[in-house]
Amino acid sequence: MRVSILTTWFGFLPFSGLLCSMLLAASSAWGQTRNAEEDQPETVFTHRWEMGMTLHTRGMGAHFERGVYRGVGKVSTWSLEVASMKHPKEVRSFNPVYEQGKSYVFGKVNAAYMLRFGWGKRTIATPKLRNGAVAIGWKYAFGPNLALTKPVYLEIGYPDIPYSYVLTERYNPEVHGTDDIYGRAGALNGILELTPQPGAFFRAGIDFEYGAQREYLRTASVGVNLDAFFTPVEIMVESSGQNDRLFLTLFVHWSFGRQQFKI
Repeated sequence: MRVSILTTWFGFLPFSGLLCSMLLAASSAWGQTRNAEEDQPETVFTHRWEMGMTLHTRGMGAHFERGVYRGVGKVSTWSLEVASMKHPKEVRSFNPVYEQGKSYVFGKVNAAYMLRFGWGKRTIATPKLRNGAVAIGWKYAFGPNLALTKPVYLEIGYPDIPYSYVLTERYNPEVHGTDDIYGRAGALNGILELTPQPGAFFRAGIDFEYGAQREYLRTASVGVNLDAFFTPVEIMVESSGQNDRLFLTLFVHWSFGRQQFKI
């Protein structure tokens, strides 16, 4: 567990640098004055929604968020996010003879996905008072998380190299060696064998909303996410406790959406 967290942090220092830069920018923007154009009517937003993609230090995903304004610059949110979760020790391998075989990860028994249902708050520190401006804020969310593990299937050659035929089988590390594996099987194999594992998550980050119009949202976010489970989520062959029950990741979100308002 300790080695996994260190690998995550030290292997992705650019994410840390980006997070620090955005923190400084948000701090600077907080001191800006709110000078709206007095000759235009005040716009009061009531609801918002946005959706987009996520890149994080152990995978990628997609998210959707719905928000309700509870006051000036205050938004209550609920969200749904799905993201893949890789193991830091994953290394791509190939069949030593048949180069046309698809790459696979030797020792990986399950593919893991996180399904997060969140409730949270968003604070808009420097709202967009005109079209073309940038709104800066921060947010947090927490809630239940469901880890879904899908067994890995591989194409296994028989009898020995040179193979006479290839079969698609669930990977068994006690039976299938590197010389037996022709390559990775199709991604849909094992989709009906998903195993759920309940847990929880907490996420916090900084937002930069840069849409050309106030009504339409274009947002970039950066932050940190923690997924926690009661027992380790099995991704690799279990040995020496290398599978984790805590997943600490840095993320970047890109989103688009829309706000509803009244004049």
